[in-house]
Amino acid sequence: MEQACTLGTRIKTVRDHFGLRQEEFGEKIGLSGNRISEIENDKGGTNASVLIAVCREFPLNPEWLLSGEGSMLKKPEESTLSPDEFSRRINLLEQQMQQFVINAIEPDSPALAKVPLFSYAIPAGIPDPASSEIEEYLDMPASWAQGKKNIYALKVNGDSMIDIGIMPGDILLVESRKTARDSQVVVGCINGEVTVKTLSINSEGTISLIPENKRYAPIAINPDMEFSIQGVVMAAVRHY
Repeated sequence: MEQACTLGTRIKTVRDHFGLRQEEFGEKIGLSGNRISEIENDKGGTNASVLIAVCREFPLNPEWLLSGEGSMLKKPEESTLSPDEFSRRINLLEQQMQQFVINAIEPDSPALAKVPLFSYAIPAGIPDPASSEIEEYLDMPASWAQGKKNIYALKVNGDSMIDIGIMPGDILLVESRKTARDSQVVVGCINGEVTVKTLSINSEGTISLIPENKRYAPIAINPDMEFSIQGVVMAAVRHY
């Protein structure tokens, strides 16, 4: 089966495979047909409870549902994700990333905040409005900043985080910070190279940056590396 590149596409593939209309599919997992349409078009609405319901109702390989790797249907002889790993992956989808669809926004709206879009990640700290690295200012609803002042935006170029819904071309809203907690999605800098990954800190304090795409290997941070955290990702913004 050809790999379905987005979670929404994979959900639609499941529905088509079982010959169900959106309303019928939604009824089986407790959602409306309109909600299924939004999910299939990657407009949000996919959270941990939705994915658990899909896997409970249909004999799916959880790894395929999350990443597109392997066969769609579960096979007795085929090993799949452990319950703990499946739970971790789907909770990243639900808890860490919030997808926003940008519709037409009136430029005079008093509820808007201007967020600088930088051509590359900047050091932790409040962005400098005089920086020549600002490509433009984006008008965002002020509520998205959650009252924080040190917010900036970066555009996603790679595909290393697609399994939690961060797609190439998305714009990330980032809180500029030097520290982060385990399992937060961060903007990190390794030997001068900027990357977006999930931060992993084990019980011994060892730090790794985890891609959310099986094609890429985790990056173990060792003492010989120049490593810094430049921010924590608050949201992924997608234009439709």
